[in-house]
Amino acid sequence: DLPLYAAGNTDLVKRPCVSIVGTRKVTAEGAARARKLARAMAAADIVVVSGLAEGVDTEAMTAAMQYGGSVIGVIGTPIDQAYPAKNKRLQEKVYRQHLLLSQFRSGSRVFKSNFPQRNRLMAALSDGTVVIEGSDTSGTLHQAAECTRLGRWLFITKSVVDDPALTWPARFLSYEKCVVLEQAEDVVRRVSAEWRS
Repeated sequence: DLPLYAAGNTDLVKRPCVSIVGTRKVTAEGAARARKLARAMAAADIVVVSGLAEGVDTEAMTAAMQYGGSVIGVIGTPIDQAYPAKNKRLQEKVYRQHLLLSQFRSGSRVFKSNFPQRNRLMAALSDGTVVIEGSDTSGTLHQAAECTRLGRWLFITKSVVDDPALTWPARFLSYEKCVVLEQAEDVVRRVSAEWRS
């Protein structure tokens, strides 16, 4: 329901896409999982979609590009504004060599509500979403909910599902397209099958 502002190669949205998302305060293990998954997506020619936030987003985007993959950055700020500021160079690389998308016009104010809207767009663009790490109050859960609404694949890493401190995974495990993720091939196989059908 909002206009879309783009910089870069818009043809990337026509390819298989997987969102890799999660907490800004990612653990070392979570960062390693994000990088490993992004590398696998690059090898399978699947576009990595993420939000250019700190933590999981940055790890996934950087690794995908490092291993020759394509990325789409979806941001919750106007396209000419970097948030966090430390990701300005990363954002520039994305729009020069890949694709950067925003729903917010240049000069508009940034509100907290921008980020759930961004997650909604990421879910819509992607064939599936992988949650690497996320607390019970994580904004990532907005995107998980959008996957169920849109009929997209939702992958939750096994470490998250097995964490007794978290209650949110149980809300999604009954969803027919929710998968407890143990290896990258689980994502590649399902997303590739969608494109073949």
